Order: sequence, then structure tokens, then C-alpha cells
Amino acid sequence: MGRLRFEGVLGTALRSVRSELRIAFIVGVVGFLLTFYALRLFIWPELAGQLLKMDAVVVAVTPFDVVLLQAKIGLFAGILFAGGWILYRSRETLSARGLTLPGRRRTQLLVGILAVVLCLGGVVYAYFVFLPLLFGFLISNAVTSGFQPTYSIVEWTQFVFLLTLVLGLTAELPLIMGGLVYADIVSPDLFREYWRHAVFAIVVISSMVNGSPDPFSMSLVAIPMTTLYFVGLGTARVVERTSGSSNSRGGHSESGHPAQIDLADLDASGVRAAPPESFADMTEHEALELADSALDAGDSEKADAILDRFDERDESDGRVVEGSQNDRKEGGNGNSDMSSTVERTASRMATAFAEEETTEDDIGGYYYDLRFVIGSLRSKSFRLVVVFMAVVALVFTYLYQGGIGAIKRDFLIHLPAGTPISDVNIVLLHPVEALAFEMKVSLLVGVVAVLPLVLYYAWPAIETRELARANRNVFFVWAGVLAVGLLGGSVVGYRFLAPSVISYLVADALAADMIIAYRTAAFFWLVFATTVGVGLWIEIPVTMLLFHHSGVVRYRTMRTYWRQVAVGVLVASSLLPGGVLLMVGVGVAVMLAYGVGLGILWVDSLGERLVRATT
Repeated sequence: MGRLRFEGVLGTALRSVRSELRIAFIVGVVGFLLTFYALRLFIWPELAGQLLKMDAVVVAVTPFDVVLLQAKIGLFAGILFAGGWILYRSRETLSARGLTLPGRRRTQLLVGILAVVLCLGGVVYAYFVFLPLLFGFLISNAVTSGFQPTYSIVEWTQFVFLLTLVLGLTAELPLIMGGLVYADIVSPDLFREYWRHAVFAIVVISSMVNGSPDPFSMSLVAIPMTTLYFVGLGTARVVERTSGSSNSRGGHSESGHPAQIDLADLDASGVRAAPPESFADMTEHEALELADSALDAGDSEKADAILDRFDERDESDGRVVEGSQNDRKEGGNGNSDMSSTVERTASRMATAFAEEETTEDDIGGYYYDLRFVIGSLRSKSFRLVVVFMAVVALVFTYLYQGGIGAIKRDFLIHLPAGTPISDVNIVLLHPVEALAFEMKVSLLVGVVAVLPLVLYYAWPAIETRELARANRNVFFVWAGVLAVGLLGGSVVGYRFLAPSVISYLVADALAADMIIAYRTAAFFWLVFATTVGVGLWIEIPVTMLLFHHSGVVRYRTMRTYWRQVAVGVLVASSLLPGGVLLMVGVGVAVMLAYGVGLGILWVDSLGERLVRATT
């Protein structure tokens, strides 16, 4: 009888759940159909009329673009409808289990209404103010540069919906700040103390979200967000007073190993004279922190002394550089565990590509050296950042102020005779495609420009760790060589290689009776690869020859470590946007240039080898 009663209750519960799920499914289907047909009949025509001028059009790149996009958005809306219905029907069950929102029902209703009003305010601002002005700027900039704003419906819709969603959620900032204070997670004093950091973060986010670098468009996001932040700061104060949150948190005690001597107060000679017991229980992380602190204070001799004493401790104990035995018994230091794991993994990877076995001690030494060299750059980081940002700003300003359009017009003029220039159309499928390309090129030029300066400032630390020895003024020569080689290679590619490649591709497409509409990014990356890429390719063997004769890196070292170079090139090229084909293409081209450099150095060093052989 008991079993039958249990089965009856279970069956009733399952039937109830099944009934609710049927209703939720119907609600989801209704939401899907409403959204699907609303997009087709009303939303897209309204969006195009509100946001786009006559100079821009929205196209479907593939036959299924429109239908699939409507289905995706409709499915998302249907899931939201069904989820809302399930939450509504489950409110009593959740309440019985104690899963309720904090506060009284009146407060919950007020917060819910406020959240909806704020979100709708952000959406209205985005639709009627921000997006029309942004697209007006993007379209006029594209037309001025000679491009056709032919936006893909998928990319254009995603861009519009993303910005609208971001601004709608951003409007919730005062509510979020008040909620964090109410939950006793953050104190209002923290918001007030770090308001400058918050404003800086808002400016950075604004420049990333709107896709436009001009101050006017950026201020359309930054000013409302900053205003909302200070409104949220006031909301947090009100919430703190009304809820009685003290936000007092007990201090936490940091456990550590007691040291007989505070090494931070000693100079370099004092560190070298300190007893071995001062380093007995020191972990790798602690040693690197002390060395970094010394480097920050400009005392590289003391940093070197700390690392030397720590290395001597490990050599005398016969241990691999990692945490002390006490740390391992207590669960270990997270940084030490991570360091030892990295060392073991790196040693196995390096052994596979090295002629001799690479041990964890070797990798640990590389880790020390790398941390030491990077730490030496901290005092020069401001100069490096200023140079990098100045180069990026100059290049981007030139491209942004019409330089990219001038390059396009000049390049098309220099195509071989007979190439139908009027048939070469360059289109924008994404609203910020041209701006994204300009920023990527500017960042790449900035990295190339600042690299010699980085090595110049890091060279004393490299010599201290006995990694290499040479006159560091050679990096100024290298900077000049980079500039000349990059300019010369780019001119050769721009005048000869790139026009030949583009003219062949155009002729091939026209022979197949096709309409040419190249994407802006694809077209200019091809031009970049066949112009500036040629200059960068030439720089590799030239740099190898310069470094060999200046004593920075010798030919024997380059030849010995070619496997490690190949791995580094593949890893770096895998970070490039473009898939496997681009990774393989760039990797093969770089390694081919490296092989050419090794061949040139082999011929260049032939006399030295003959002299050594005869003596």
C-alpha cells in the first residue's frame, strides 16, 4: 500500500511537471514566432531607416544569412520567454525552499521596476542618440576613404544588438553598485577611493565599445557612464545608511616563515654576507619578490646577490628550485607549484627540440633570468610606453585622417597597364572593419619601433646574468637598420610585388566573369603582406648578420637553437587572427628567412672556420 501511494504521488508530480513544460514550450514557440516575423516585417526596416544613410546598404553574403539570423534571434527570444514563464510558475516552490530575493516584496518590486526603467533608458539612448551619430561618422569616414559601406546583415545586426545591449546593461551600474553594498561585498569608500581608476576604465571601455576613436563618439559613451558611476556612488551611500551595512571586515593575517634577518633592509654586500639560514626556508616566489623590489629601487646589484645566494642554497642542498619542504607538507605555495609545473613541462618540450637533454634546473635558470631581465625594465616602463603610444598614435592618425584612402588610390594607380581599376571595388562588411585594420597596423608598427629600445634598456640585466655580451649601442644601429630595411623592402614590394599579385588576382576574377568586391581588411592585409611584409622578411637575415658581427648572438648559437626558434615562431604565428593557413604561411616564411640568414652567415663565417681548421 505504501509503495502504491508513493508511485501515485510520483506520477502526479511528473504529470504536473510535464504539463508545466508543455506550457513553457508553447510560450517559447510563441516568442520565437513573434520575434522571427517581427524582425522580417518591422525591426530590420526600422533599424536601417533609423541608423543608415543612403550611402550604406545591408546585404546578405550567403543565401541563408537572413533566415538563420532570424532563427537564432528568435530562438534566443523564445528561450527567454520560456525561462521567464518557468520562473514565474516556480516562485511558490522556490519560496518554500527559502530561495527568495532579500528584502520585502515592496522593495523587490521597486528594484525590479528600477532595473527595467534603467535598462530601457540605456536602450533608448543607444537607439535614438548614440547609434545614429556613430553610424553617421563611420559611413562618412568610409565614403571619404573611397570604400563602399556594404554591411553584412549578420555582422551589422550583431554590432547593433551588442552596442544596444552593452548600453542597456551599463545603465544598471547604479543598481549594481547599490546591490554590492547591500550584500556587504564592497564598501562605498572603495568606490569613492578608486573613482579615478573607474573613470579611466570607463574611457578605455568607451573607446573599445563604440569602435570610433574620435573624442566626440567616445564621449557619447564615456560621459553617461561616468555620470552613472557617480549616481551609483550616491546610491551606495544611501543603501549603506538605510541597510545599516558596516562593511567592516576582519583583517587577515598573512602567514609566513619567520626570518632571523630582514633581507629587504640589507644592501648587496649585506645580502652576500648573510648566514645561509636566512635562505634556508625561502621559496622561489619570495626570492623573486625580493629581487623585484631591489630592481624597483634601482639596486640591480642587490637583486643579483639575492638570486645568487638562492642559487647557492639550492646547489648545496641538491634540490630543484621549488618551495621548501614545509611548504609542500602544508599544501605548498601556489606560485611555487606553478613554477615547478612550468619548469617540468618546459623541460620536456625543450628536450624534444634540443640536441641535448634539458633538465628542470636549466628551465629554472631560464625562469630566473627572464624574471630578472623583465624586472630591470620596470624603471624604464614609462619611457617605453610613451614611445610605443607615440608611434601608434602617429601611424593611426595618419591612416585615420585619410591615409588609408590615399594609399588605396595611389596603389590602384600603379597597377600594371590594362588592369581595369574601375572594376576593383573595396567594401566594408563590418561597420568598424577599416578602423580595426588601422589599429592593428599601428600596433604592429609600434612593436617594431619599440623593440630596439627594449633590448637597449634590458641589456645591462642580460649582461649581469651572463646571457650575452656586446656593446649595447648596437641596438641603436639595429634601429636604423630596421628603419632602412623596412622602408626599402616596403618600397620594393609596393612598386613591384604587390601590384603584380593584385593585377593577377583581378584578371583571374574578371576572366571568370565575376564582380570584384574585396573586403577592406582582406585587401589591405594582402597589400601589407606584399609590401611591409617584404621589408620585415628582409629584416630577419639582416638582423642575424648584424647580431653575429656585433657579438649579440653568434652564428653557432643561431644554428644550434634553430629548433627552439621554430617552436617560438609557430607559437607566435598561432596568435595571429586568420586560422591555420595564415599561421602556416607566416611560420614558413619566417623560418625560410631564418634559413636564408643561416646560409648567409655560413658563407660569411667560412673564412673564420678555415683559419681555425688550419691552426
